[in-house]
Amino acid sequence: MSKSKTTTKSVRILNPEAKVYLTITIGNAQIGGTLVKWNDTDGHLGKGIIQNLYLGYGHEISGRNLDLFTNIIDINPQTNGVVVTYYFHYCDPVTFTLSDSVDNEGDIFSFRTHVNFTS
Repeated sequence: MSKSKTTTKSVRILNPEAKVYLTITIGNAQIGGTLVKWNDTDGHLGKGIIQNLYLGYGHEISGRNLDLFTNIIDINPQTNGVVVTYYFHYCDPVTFTLSDSVDNEGDIFSFRTHVNFTS
């Protein structure tokens, strides 16, 4: 069985000349991956495990919207909780965390997150 949640977040660029990177961490000893793409282009920037993914200079991404599709599979028999943390270098907030739960071990939870970059 699967569940899903859609969220919109605003992230402010702190330095227009700084390179902005994204790291995504799935917690609670669960497994999963993320598809990262700009909503105004075809194709994707990254998929799977996302670590220090270069998004662009602050002035290049300000005003753009990033779509993050994170799927988490509950494999931890100790908890049905799912949690994902998004970390943006040179942004405010630096991180935000989403959490929820599934009903049974082996279930999938999908977070669809729209990130609006502002200056």
